[in-house]
Amino acid sequence: MKSRILIILLFIGLHCSAQEYLSGFSHESKATRERHDVRGRNASAALPFFDDFTESSVYTDAAKWQNNNVLVNSGFPLFPTNYNAATLDILDRTGKVYAHASSSPFIADSLMSNSISLKDLTPADSVYLSFYYQPQGNGDAPEETDSLVLMFGYKSDTTLVWNHIWSTEGMTLDSFLIANNGNYFKQVMIPVVDDKYFGNDIIILFYNYGSVTSTMYLNDRSNVDNWNIDFVYLDKNRTSEDTTFPLVTFSEKAPSLLKRYQSMPYRQYVSNPTVAMASDYEMYITNLDSVSAKTQYSFHVENIVSGWTFNYNSKWCNLSPFANNGFQNCEGDNSTQACPRLKNFLFDMDDKVDTALYQITHIISVDDSVSQAKGDTLYGMQEFRNYYAYDDGTPERGYGVVPGDSYFASQFSISVPDTLCGVYMLFNRTHKDANYDFFDIVVWNNNNGKPGNEIYRLKNQRPEWDDEEIYKFAYYPFDKILKVNGTIYVGIMQHDKESINIGFDASNDNSQYNFFDVGYGWENSSMQGSLMIRPVLGGDYDVQAEDPQNLRLRLFPNPSKDVINIGDLDIETCREIMIFDMTGRLMKHFTHELSLDVNDLPTGLYMMRVVSDSKVYTEKFMISR
Repeated sequence: MKSRILIILLFIGLHCSAQEYLSGFSHESKATRERHDVRGRNASAALPFFDDFTESSVYTDAAKWQNNNVLVNSGFPLFPTNYNAATLDILDRTGKVYAHASSSPFIADSLMSNSISLKDLTPADSVYLSFYYQPQGNGDAPEETDSLVLMFGYKSDTTLVWNHIWSTEGMTLDSFLIANNGNYFKQVMIPVVDDKYFGNDIIILFYNYGSVTSTMYLNDRSNVDNWNIDFVYLDKNRTSEDTTFPLVTFSEKAPSLLKRYQSMPYRQYVSNPTVAMASDYEMYITNLDSVSAKTQYSFHVENIVSGWTFNYNSKWCNLSPFANNGFQNCEGDNSTQACPRLKNFLFDMDDKVDTALYQITHIISVDDSVSQAKGDTLYGMQEFRNYYAYDDGTPERGYGVVPGDSYFASQFSISVPDTLCGVYMLFNRTHKDANYDFFDIVVWNNNNGKPGNEIYRLKNQRPEWDDEEIYKFAYYPFDKILKVNGTIYVGIMQHDKESINIGFDASNDNSQYNFFDVGYGWENSSMQGSLMIRPVLGGDYDVQAEDPQNLRLRLFPNPSKDVINIGDLDIETCREIMIFDMTGRLMKHFTHELSLDVNDLPTGLYMMRVVSDSKVYTEKFMISR
């Protein structure tokens, strides 16, 4: 099993010395639990009920879940069962701390399924629910007095009755790893045996208890007490030994193909592409089946504007079950799958444009003569816009320094002379917006690898948030355009003595480019992650990209037998429609249609890709007969 160094947070009292730190602290409250009161409402679905959250982004699938309180993402879970998981914390669907948050454990997030019909079943049908969970992940550890809870609900006459089924207390990821034999997620198998659930509808409900303590700075009461849930599966004819799944899949999110950044200005990339590109990267490939599989990894790169493509194919090799050997290693033939070497690979270059977007499709193919497991497909987007980004857009933690008038900054390398006109920043929401404090945005030149002379200051700014969209960056335009070249530093001077709680991407470690000064000179950060500071070069306009995982098609019915419909687009938008199998092979092609004939496709999982004039939409669907 891969390992990763975790951020260890020390308890910080109200009278702490100057230092940098991440939000999230322990507490000692022993308050008793309260009763959860929710109501099921949607029409019932049939078995099997399954969600690995790979088909969702930000919010859960309304066809499976009744509420949108949890965050579906790839940032908080660390080495999940497969890509994406549902994260429960103390934030609502827009990123605000729940108004009823308190120092005593309180019910925070919930994940409640639609009604699932067991009307024609009995306990003899051996119905089991399984799921995987993980405390903390890349986020904050829930305390021992916090917990994750599972309830089953059913209707008795006109009343919805809830029964406690399972729960676990909070702990750090380090403690969890020790208790779980080094595994990052733990699978729970629960038999459904009580007669009251049969001949009825059942509802699955997860929720968590979180807390914000009286010893915690007000500005730190934010995204804490994290739990991750994955691979929720309810079906009949299962046993307690039914712990595997015929799937070879990807665990972590798609990697950046840039050496240093998640995104950078296209003009800067074109000026020095060989320095910008990564020569290798790591894929976390896992065989969830009970037997070995013969697999091949490949990826396909496409410029969604120009149509330029690049393809990579690894050697075929044998992949043992994850339960026996963990992720695919980087040895022998495996290395071309788990750790591809990209010698001399460059994106195409066009110095006549200032933006380029590349869709990258990662594919695992399985030899069906050796294994019945299915392969999988993972989509990523490599962006070249007008800003630099170390982060991937998800703030698993919050960063700050103490005392007041302290500084922090990130380093950026400008290959050719350019102009700096503003900066995007993402600030965490805190309880009652306590971190709505003043700060200055500062730009420095370079002094032997640390911030040097101040070259610009934008005074008296405050955090900005969007009440409708979670994790939306705020843009701070400068009041003059700066000419920049070489190494610069962009950051903040906090006015207040408490943390400004800027977003901190703990899943991408760029600590070597982060610096802070609390009155004793500039020091390199010891916190592993990325400050969510994105300097904007060249043009003063909003060019933040839509995540391709957010561009959904709302396909229905899904699963389908013979016709699949596109629900959220008009016919003119659907300029080109392609259907791929899970090996990446093109199966069908349409233009300007909303109702597609798929009667000739065999039973299985497919990916639909719709290309409009400016966007690419993707979504998986199932053919089931």
